[in-house]
Formats: sequence, C-alpha cells, structure tokens
Amino acid sequence: MTFERSHGKARPSLARGSDLKPADSVEKPTDARTPDGRFAAGNRTARAARFTHTIRKALGSKAANGEALIVARDARRVFGHVLASLPSDAPPVRALLSIYARHTALHAYYTVKAEELGLDKPEGLKLLEVADRQSQRAERVLVTVHDLARIHAEATAKRAAHDSTSLVQAMALASKPREAP
Repeated sequence: MTFERSHGKARPSLARGSDLKPADSVEKPTDARTPDGRFAAGNRTARAARFTHTIRKALGSKAANGEALIVARDARRVFGHVLASLPSDAPPVRALLSIYARHTALHAYYTVKAEELGLDKPEGLKLLEVADRQSQRAERVLVTVHDLARIHAEATAKRAAHDSTSLVQAMALASKPREAP
C-alpha cells in the first residue's frame, strides 16, 4: 500500500500500474512434478492417490451395474459419514473403515433381499443368516476402527504437543541475549 500527502495528511492510495511488478504467467513446477507439470515418479501426492484408489476398490466400483452398484453406493455413504465422526482419518483407519462400510452395505442388501423373499420362508431365512454374518463382521471391525482412530488421534496430538514445545523452547533460546565471548 502506498501513501500520498493530501491537505497536509498522509492518506492511503491504491497502487499504480507502474508500481506493480510483473508476475510469472506460468507457475513453476514443484519438486513433485516434472518440468511439464505432470506428477513425477515417487512423489507423495501420487502415493496418496494410489491409496485412495485402493480404498475405492474396496468400497465397490462406480462402474458396477444393478445391485452391485447399489451396494457400492451404500458402502461409500457409510464410509463418508463414519469417517467424519472419527477422531482420526489415518490410512490404517480408512483401510479398516472401508471393510466396515462394505460389510454394512452387504448387511443392508441381504436384509432387503430376505424381506423380498419372505422372512418366514427358507430362502429368506438363508439370506437373513448371511445378513446376520455381515452385521457381526461389521460390528467387530467397527470396534477396531474406533480403537485405531483413537490411537492415531492420540499419537498425532502427542507429536503436535512435542513439536510446539520444541518450537517454544527454540524461540526462547533465540530470544535470550548472547553472552560476549
């Protein structure tokens, strides 16, 4: 911001075009990218994208048809909502959560199928047994997911506290006057 004198007072004024410095028209590539802007081999962003792709495969394909697509969509919804409620979204938490979401979606699918065939008929009861096994697996995995998320959240908090303590100590040392040799 520039200042100019007007009527004996310093007043702020907008920068003039001649005061502005030219900016680069093209961003410079980061370390994770090649000179033409593509991701370089072994960069952290690409690794995270591969992990995300693996989680998506575990939840089910978007390209699936019919009932498989319904299960995949349900699994993705469960995954998103439960992930938002957890204290940590570390990769191991997301990996286990994808298993939980898939089992929950399959439980819902087999429950609906059992209802369609009739809960008092042998075919419906067989599907209800499958749904029950899916819910048991989901429940077991969910307990582990919560424990793992809590552990990762605590570890992250400890690291942050340690880093901030180290930063405060470094700032205190830097602000001390140096002794003459």
